[in-house]
Amino acid sequence: MRKSKVRTLLMSCVTIMLCSAMIVGGTYALWSDSVTVENHLEAGSLDVKLERISLSKTYLDESGLLKTANTDTSTVDFTSATDDNVFGIQNGEKIVPGSTYEAKMRVANNGAVAFKFDVIIKLNGTSNALAEQLIVYVDGTAKGKISELTTDENALIFTQIMKKNDDAKEFTVKITFVDDNDVNNLAQGQEARFDLLVNAVQHTVQE
Repeated sequence: MRKSKVRTLLMSCVTIMLCSAMIVGGTYALWSDSVTVENHLEAGSLDVKLERISLSKTYLDESGLLKTANTDTSTVDFTSATDDNVFGIQNGEKIVPGSTYEAKMRVANNGAVAFKFDVIIKLNGTSNALAEQLIVYVDGTAKGKISELTTDENALIFTQIMKKNDDAKEFTVKITFVDDNDVNNLAQGQEARFDLLVNAVQHTVQE
């Protein structure tokens, strides 16, 4: 009888231990955890903005006389392709000895990355007597005749690095038709074409 009671007691203890183990095991199985990391990669943008912020000129008016216009301080955006030119020269408008056009320009970094930009003024086409009499000034310093600005090397006006959030860079470009009686007549009826270019490339080197 005693052995039977002992056996019954042992079986009860084993059963309780097994049940406890199942409870613990079941509880452990319900413990879980997870971490989700959502990765977002967005490419930066290189965005150069070019504007004219003022324009002054001495030009040939409708009566055929040279006239100095009041400075136009309205902002004109030249970032996108346009048929307009920075000097505000309209179709059919002629230039003569003594004509001057001065445009104040502004370059800004509207993107997310730093860039290095070049300002280039370069003859577009073949030189002629008119191109030889047009002098380019940048910030008051003579850069040469339009006829001389024919290669990337001598057409380069300046280079600058612009980081994100840097202040905009302003510069003034002036074109003057020299008044020289000995050569002016050679330019009559001629046409001179030139480009003002702002070329930007991402800059990644820490200064």
